[in-house]
Amino acid sequence: MKPKMILFDYGQTLVVEPQFDAEFANKVILRKSTEKDTVYTTDFEDEFCRFSELLFNKITAPAHNANREVSGEKLQQLKFMYFGLTPTMPYSTLDLLFWDSATHGSFPSEGAAEFLALLRAQNIRTGVISNLYYSHEALMIRLDRYLPEHTFDFVLCSSDLLVRKPDPLIFSMACRKAGLSPADIWFVGDHPQADIVGAYNAGMHPVLYTGAHMRKYDDLPKIPFDRVDSFAELQDLFLNA
Repeated sequence: MKPKMILFDYGQTLVVEPQFDAEFANKVILRKSTEKDTVYTTDFEDEFCRFSELLFNKITAPAHNANREVSGEKLQQLKFMYFGLTPTMPYSTLDLLFWDSATHGSFPSEGAAEFLALLRAQNIRTGVISNLYYSHEALMIRLDRYLPEHTFDFVLCSSDLLVRKPDPLIFSMACRKAGLSPADIWFVGDHPQADIVGAYNAGMHPVLYTGAHMRKYDDLPKIPFDRVDSFAELQDLFLNA
């Protein structure tokens, strides 16, 4: 039976982010968000990067381990406040600059745009649920950049809801926004726990997408789910449902 809606994870599902270079990104935001004639020493840049790592270990990692979310914008603000710096751009812009710099080389998953066009032609609704400490606005910019011809019914970020998949709240919120029963929704994502277990526990049909090849899939959950290695396989799964 075909779904009435398909929800997608963002990173490593709709869009492949082949790397995350936090040190490079910290140096980029430091250099690009202060006065043009400001030159920082290597020692200062290294200290800035170490403080960013400290914030991740003290704030971000414990929150994520508890399936809770923090604000990327607030973390960027804290970095600059700590060093007595005032950026020349809004923290929302700084947040996106950090994300773009850390994940440079990102690209849309092969076949994603074509599959989304097929769903639109068949009046199947679509949405995105992403574990993301960057802002909702930043995610919308990235979606428009990589999948410019598609408009999702809605996009949910953990940064808006303060909880992360697989917490049931984020899936429940999606069902309420869609006005649909979980049984009418497929969820497609690359993470066995956050996406597959989370969607299954919420009553949705989970589909594990492994096409980004960014994880090992040795220990998979012992629950019913479909698995596809490409959007072409996902399209076949949908058409044969």
